[in-house]
Amino acid sequence: MATWAVFSATPKNAETRSQAHSTARMDGTSGGKFVTMFGKEAARRLYWCMAIFRLEAKVFSREKRGRSVIAAAAYRAGTKLMDEIRGKIFDYARRTKGVINSTILAPEGAPAWATDSGQLWNKVEAGEKRSDAQLAREFILALPKELSADDQFLTAVEWAKRELVTSGMVAEVSLHHDKADHNPHVHILCTMRKLDGDKFSAKKSREWNDVSLLAKQRESWAAAVNAALEKAGRPERVDHRSLKDQGIDRLPEPKIGVAATAMKRKGILDDPQRFKLVRKIKLINEAMPFIRAIQRRGEVQHYGMAAKWWDKTMSVMLRLREQASKAVKGTWRKLFESQRDKGPEQER
Repeated sequence: MATWAVFSATPKNAETRSQAHSTARMDGTSGGKFVTMFGKEAARRLYWCMAIFRLEAKVFSREKRGRSVIAAAAYRAGTKLMDEIRGKIFDYARRTKGVINSTILAPEGAPAWATDSGQLWNKVEAGEKRSDAQLAREFILALPKELSADDQFLTAVEWAKRELVTSGMVAEVSLHHDKADHNPHVHILCTMRKLDGDKFSAKKSREWNDVSLLAKQRESWAAAVNAALEKAGRPERVDHRSLKDQGIDRLPEPKIGVAATAMKRKGILDDPQRFKLVRKIKLINEAMPFIRAIQRRGEVQHYGMAAKWWDKTMSVMLRLREQASKAVKGTWRKLFESQRDKGPEQER
């Protein structure tokens, strides 16, 4: 069977054509571009997965993070907190434009101090004696910009209650928007210990570190977001599965990260390596259907293109096949080696 790259893919059927046009409006591209990039079946699935999925979990420790959990809590909630151990004030109250809403969720019967940010995180700091102690767990969740801010916050709060607080965690939920409202996301800062009466338990809950639990949390967050989108009458959906498991032949785009973003913002580097890497991966993903077609068949059949133009394009794509493969492997190898040498990134 021949491999096809369909350049003009507007369907004849009126209902299907309407769906393709809706896809184009959401992404700002033509419906045919999805078919070209991912194939007909994957493009159909992609229409229902336009919203962005993200659930990232990390642990704050004194050794790795280099800052107190009180500083982290103040920054995420956009408030002013006093670190009683260090005698230092962390004041982020002036960044309230980026913080849309924040609240603390505690299990039923929790003492009053558990819902006060200053008291809660100072007790966490005071209760951990090791110099490399793990202080808190954080979840970073992407929220669809198609939802209102109220619905975004409610979705995150209800999920945190079901998945985190019912297991014994105290969780501080903070909804953030960037200046252009392009990146709505929520930070959930959680305790590493359960409450035992009016204090924290003597032992940490090791079951919270189980990888299988994280997999369930990813799935449940996707379900929560999709339920919120459906309730709002939106057609977009998210999918917690990898691109490979979804049957989408693309390379995952690497995260730019706070360090590279800060270097560019402060003018330290005009074009950090992470930005270059993301552009390179995007370029390769654009060319992926052609690369795969050439690898399998040595040719790509097409519609609406002059044979002379296509002959020249084929020559270019034949050279690109090996170059793209080498470029991706080499770039990722260098990135992994540099990260191993530098150690973990320092973030807020």
